[in-house]
Amino acid sequence: MVIDSLMAERGVTKIKLIFGFIVVLYTSITCIHAANSTLSANQTIRYNETIVSTQETFELGFFSPDNSTNHYVGIWYKKRSYRTVVWVANRNASLTHTSVGLTLTLQGILNIQDATTGNVPWSSVNSTRTSVRNPTGQLLDTGNFIIYDEGDQENPIWQSFDFPTDTLLSGMKFGRDLVTGFERRLTSWKSEEDPDSGEFSYRLDTRGYPQVIITDGPNITFRGGPWNGLRYSGYPNFGANPVYNFTFVINQREIYTNGRVKRFLWTDSKQEWNLYQAVEIDQCDQYALCGPFGRCNINGAPVCECLKGFEPTAPDQWRNADWSQGCRRTIPLDCGPAEGFNKYSNLKLPDTKASWYNQTMTLVDCEKMCKSNCSCTAYTNSNISGTGSGCLLWFGGLIDVRTFSENGDTLYIRMPASELGKSKQYFHFYLHRKHLHISIIYVLAQTR
Repeated sequence: MVIDSLMAERGVTKIKLIFGFIVVLYTSITCIHAANSTLSANQTIRYNETIVSTQETFELGFFSPDNSTNHYVGIWYKKRSYRTVVWVANRNASLTHTSVGLTLTLQGILNIQDATTGNVPWSSVNSTRTSVRNPTGQLLDTGNFIIYDEGDQENPIWQSFDFPTDTLLSGMKFGRDLVTGFERRLTSWKSEEDPDSGEFSYRLDTRGYPQVIITDGPNITFRGGPWNGLRYSGYPNFGANPVYNFTFVINQREIYTNGRVKRFLWTDSKQEWNLYQAVEIDQCDQYALCGPFGRCNINGAPVCECLKGFEPTAPDQWRNADWSQGCRRTIPLDCGPAEGFNKYSNLKLPDTKASWYNQTMTLVDCEKMCKSNCSCTAYTNSNISGTGSGCLLWFGGLIDVRTFSENGDTLYIRMPASELGKSKQYFHFYLHRKHLHISIIYVLAQTR
């Protein structure tokens, strides 16, 4: 997983940010099972009590991580040899003693209350609903804990699915409400013993055309690319299959997905979680490794190369494997009428945070719009399903492009008339010599 790799490179404690069905494993929870899956108004779950979903899939109560004396309210898988915690209520407000309880108030608010002091270190966020008559809390077999009024489960007052921690469960939305600005994102644990919010987040970036990203604080470390109608552009192997499916919704009100980055399936015969599918992690997954107008090819040596019609911006740095300055055009654009577009296939589409999109335009109209704007550098269909539809435009440098052997996307890049349709064989030889030079330096460095 990319998070594990980043931690290993930095020589610090590894932080868990695993998406799917497994997060962190625990063995130190003592509990008394409640008789049902519901929590009534003014009812309290004590430290050694839990409630269990109807089919005994999930359990909710107090727990302590291994090697920790702090206590939290969480949800975990019930029938597993390891207690796999998938949600934590008070992740940033740990409890230091067991004289606590979880209570549902008459107003439909869930409180963790200190029985000794009366303090409330954590409380659920209520909705805008002003009147609640008879609230009930229930743990569903999806892993969602909902609070609803007078039997209306379809319109919950509050639900844990709206406040994910580091696990995205099936049926959970992941994205942003464009009306209220409310965002659902995943955030890593601080350590395996501490569910406090860590530095790493996985979220849907809605600046420009939506794309999934992983951030370390304010910095992007990985970009899954935009949704192309079938999958995220950076996940060429996440296609249709009989085990799971993606749902991506983009409209005037909200943008969300229910896809997962790393999937684990429980095997009863082995009593363990097995990795079903994961994003391929390699050097080309490092965000913007090759700079503007560069592309990453994991089978290349070196992995970074300039797109056709471009050359290294800083040749000396490029030869020393510093590709951060990227590439520049061999022949500058002049915004003349003879300019056109070269077609590139099997790519991870560039960073879309400064892009523009329209979901109804044709590809022909998309080309015309890009050509009419001298700042437009590339275009493609926003949706490749069927015969293709929609328009996605880029302005300025093209960042974080990589090449795939198959299932990549098509991109049309603006070029001067003299570059249209040309393969630039002399430039390929130029790059080949650089590849050879860097390979020799690498071998010498290893044998000194």
